Amino acid sequence: MITTGSKFLYGLGSATAVAAILWFIANDGGSIGVVSLAFLAVALIFMGAIASFVRDGHVLSTDTAAHASSNAAQRGAGRSWFPFGTAITAGITAVGLVSSPGIFKVGICLLFAMLGQWLIKNWSDRASADAAYNEKVRGWVVHPLEIPVGASIILAIIVLSFSRVMLSLSKEAGLVAISVMAAIVLAFGSVVSVRRGASRRVIGAVAGIVLVALSGTGIAFALDGEREELVKAAAEDHFAHRACGEEAEETDEDAARSVSAKSSVAATVILRDGRLFAEMDGWNGELNSITLQRSNPSTILFVNDDDHEHRMVVTYGKITEDLGGGVSKDKILEACTSLITKGGTQAVSIVIPKPSFASEEPYSITVPGIEGASIEVLVP
Repeated sequence: MITTGSKFLYGLGSATAVAAILWFIANDGGSIGVVSLAFLAVALIFMGAIASFVRDGHVLSTDTAAHASSNAAQRGAGRSWFPFGTAITAGITAVGLVSSPGIFKVGICLLFAMLGQWLIKNWSDRASADAAYNEKVRGWVVHPLEIPVGASIILAIIVLSFSRVMLSLSKEAGLVAISVMAAIVLAFGSVVSVRRGASRRVIGAVAGIVLVALSGTGIAFALDGEREELVKAAAEDHFAHRACGEEAEETDEDAARSVSAKSSVAATVILRDGRLFAEMDGWNGELNSITLQRSNPSTILFVNDDDHEHRMVVTYGKITEDLGGGVSKDKILEACTSLITKGGTQAVSIVIPKPSFASEEPYSITVPGIEGASIEVLVP
């Protein structure tokens, strides 16, 4: 049976097929127009065939139950933002594919999340004729995942926003700002706890406004940049390149003065009464040379028994760095402890890449400021 809807589609398909033939005759076989019209004609006729097969969604039976169970009588899916979110995340994924691997990975995660939410939403909307029950069914499925993930995202936003604010403000202003914010949070929580009948919507609205304000403040401070001393420290890279001279440096401030008892120590270097000597397990007496393993981490413990602050410096070779443009620079491989006072201990861990006999520079342990204090390091 040819239904009303299928007749309309068949008619459009036939008219399009005739238009394709006329285009072919009038333009001596112009391929683009003919192919386009031919594809459109096939699509319209195919849709007409589907309409004929489903009989335009009509139920021919006079049975009321059959009418109620037909596809046309079923309640459609409700409105949601998930299709829009899927389109946005698909765009983020496409942008990340050509710009940044990080953005691409985030886009992929968001895209799968949106598609999953869209799928569950459409399924739950057809669970029954009761919209409230359908929403409850959706909650049973997705709330065990939505709530912890959403809480984690909100917590990350709060932490990042606070960190941007604290990194931009000075130490004194940061202390005042965090104290004021803590007082406000405590006051708001106290008011909510006292007023038992407070509306959830009001509390949620206030929390949302605070979150948006905090996020905006964090973004503004992030764009403004960190405070001057942090920018300077990052540019000079204090903690990545420790100075090993006699004078105190940035990295010596608040340095640890003790070493965990669980540290695996290859040798202990002691400075006492202007003399530098080493001790190793299995060897008796004071040693003027130590032997370390090659290509394995070795921890050397420094004990300062002198009256002044000192640091230990381990020198283990030299490499030539290629700076580009045919320019090279020799770099001494060394590691050192921080300045430690009398009775303090500190360890340094090194990995020596090649044996000592293969290096032009001798391997040694020294203490800046103590003339003649040196221990030879042998690496087989």
